[in-house]
Amino acid sequence: MRIGFDAAPAFSSYSGIGQYVRSLFPAMVNLATDIEWVGYTPAVIDKKIHPLGDHPSLAYRQNDAIWKPRGFNGDCQAMDIFHGTNFKAPNLGQHYSVLTIHDLWLTRNPQYSKKLFGQALSSWKLGRRAMRMSKIIAVSEFSAREIYQIFGVPRAHIAVIHHGCSLNMYVDRREEKFHEVRQRFGLPEKPFVLFVGGAEPRKNHRMLFAAFSQSKSLSREFGLVAVGDVDSRGENLFRTAYELGISDVVCCPGLVTAEELRLLYSFASVFVFPSLYEGFGIPVLEAMACGAPVIATGHTAIPEVAGDAASYVDVNNVEQLVMRLKLILNNEAEQQTLKELGFQRVKRFTWNRAAQETLSVYREVTA
Repeated sequence: MRIGFDAAPAFSSYSGIGQYVRSLFPAMVNLATDIEWVGYTPAVIDKKIHPLGDHPSLAYRQNDAIWKPRGFNGDCQAMDIFHGTNFKAPNLGQHYSVLTIHDLWLTRNPQYSKKLFGQALSSWKLGRRAMRMSKIIAVSEFSAREIYQIFGVPRAHIAVIHHGCSLNMYVDRREEKFHEVRQRFGLPEKPFVLFVGGAEPRKNHRMLFAAFSQSKSLSREFGLVAVGDVDSRGENLFRTAYELGISDVVCCPGLVTAEELRLLYSFASVFVFPSLYEGFGIPVLEAMACGAPVIATGHTAIPEVAGDAASYVDVNNVEQLVMRLKLILNNEAEQQTLKELGFQRVKRFTWNRAAQETLSVYREVTA
C-alpha cells in the first residue's frame, strides 16, 4: 500500500494540528513497515531536517507540481490513499481519500476568520469535500456530531479517533530547571494558576482573567501564568490584564518550548481550561500527564476528553470559576484527588492507539 499525506503541518510547532501530524505519522510508520509513505510538503525537504525524521519507508515530495485530473490512477506514482491532515485533500491521482476534520469552530463562528473574503466559501468547500471523501476522521464524538449536523455527512462515514498525549509530557519537578524558567519569564514568586491557549478568542482567557480581577484573595495569593500568542484575532493578553487591573498579577511568556511547558504544568497549583469550543483539547491531557489539577468548561469535546478527572464550570460563569478555584487551591485533598484521576484518565489516550485505529481506516477504505 502507498499512502500519501499532508506533512506540512509538522512544521507548525505550536498548533494542535502540527502536534497531530508529528505524533501520529511516526507511530504509524513504525507500526506498518509494509506501507510506503509519502509526505507532501510545500517545498523540497531534506529528510534529515524534516520534523518527522528520516525513515526507510518514508519519502517527501513537493506538492506543487503533482496535481492530477480527478480520477486519474494510471501513474505509477499514484497513491492508494491520500490523507488530508489539515482540512484539505487535493487530488494527487489517488484511488481513495481520507480527511481529518479537527473542529468546525470557524464554520460556527465565521466572524473570527482571517480570510480576505470571510469564511463562508471555505466552509462550503469543506462541506463538499467532506461528502466526497472515502472516509472522514473526526477527533472526537463531538466533532463527528458537528460534521453530521453542519455538512450532513452520514455518521457511518465518519470514524472517531481520539488524539494521544505526547510522550514528552510527564511530571517534571526539577527545582533547578524550574527556577531557570521562573527567572527567564519573570514568573511570580508565589504559587500560580496556569492557562494555555493565548489570546485566541475561543480559548476564553477573559473568563479566567475576570476571575482574578473579581477576587482580591486570588490575585493576592496566586499568580496567573498565561501561555500562548499574546495577540490573536483582535484579542490581546496584555490589554485584557490592563483593562481588568491585574497587570501586576499576570505573566504572559508567549510561546514556550515543550520542556518549559512541561515544567509549568508540573509546578502549577491548578490548570484552568475555560475554552468556549474544542474539537478535542490536547492541553487538558498534557496538564493531567504532568500532575496538574484541571478545572475546565464542561461542554463541546472537553468532557469527552477529561471525563471525571476534571472539575467543571459553566462557560463564562466567572463567579462559579472563582468559587471553584478557591475550593481547589485551598484543599490539598481535592488537588490530590484530581491529580490521581488525571493520571488514570490520560492513560486512555496514546498515539499508538490512534495510529492503530487510523491504519484500520486505511484498510477499511481499500478493502
